[in-house]
Amino acid sequence: MYWWSWILIWLALVILLIGTLVFFGWRLFKKGIAVVEELERLTDKVELLQQNVDELSVETPPNAILDGYSVVANRRDREKDRRATMRQLRRDARMKRGRLITAPQAWEGWTDVR
Repeated sequence: MYWWSWILIWLALVILLIGTLVFFGWRLFKKGIAVVEELERLTDKVELLQQNVDELSVETPPNAILDGYSVVANRRDREKDRRATMRQLRRDARMKRGRLITAPQAWEGWTDVR
């Protein structure tokens, strides 16, 4: 092999390397542009959300010290009654499902063949 053939081989490899770098650089550039466009769309959406957040008012929780014992006790009793009612409703729903499962009519047509 002649000495200039090695120069041609290395020259071809360097040109191929530069072409590959340009190709992947261009792809990366296009992806970067796409990311910037998406970020612009995202900032528009965030601005709309920020306007909604600014319009909302924050309700402060009731202060038990300033309200007094009778108000706090009444609130606590109402909450306990509400939870007891919810608990009873869940229990009634479970009992109703249980009755449907264990009702003899639900098993009609089934045979006990072993």
